Amino acid sequence: MKIQGKDIIDSLYREYEQQMYRQAYSILKDEYMAEDAVHEAFIKLIRNRGKISDTQSRSVRNYVFKTLKSAALDLYRNKKKERESCVEFDESLENTLTAEETGLESPEDLLAKLPEKYAQVMQCLFMDGLSIRETAAVLQISESLVRKRCERSRKLLRRLPNEKGR
Repeated sequence: MKIQGKDIIDSLYREYEQQMYRQAYSILKDEYMAEDAVHEAFIKLIRNRGKISDTQSRSVRNYVFKTLKSAALDLYRNKKKERESCVEFDESLENTLTAEETGLESPEDLLAKLPEKYAQVMQCLFMDGLSIRETAAVLQISESLVRKRCERSRKLLRRLPNEKGR
């Protein structure tokens, strides 16, 4: 059955959405991330809807689930990177705050030692609990710039205790 345009996406949604959600949940083990994965997969499917004609064909079904798997794995990797950077920041913050040389009393004091553009990123990510995507939107910068500033902030934080003793 050949369908075109918006109807293709509606048909794909009716036919596969629940199966896609279950598949994404089995990969991610988180209902919100599974919903995000299905959403991301449909965005990719919408962009490539011109390549889809028969929603019930085996090749389209395979394409739908490969797209979903890719979206789910991307979300998993991004979340893993965020968790790793949170742990690194927390450890860096803890190590710096417990070092007697710093004389700092709170995380806010530590962030005050960073250049403003770095402190803003760290404030959003770690004090306000925003994701990289949300931080980028709030600060009106790209996600890659948020990651880079976070990385540079961590390097600066590691150097803080050493600079005090000089």
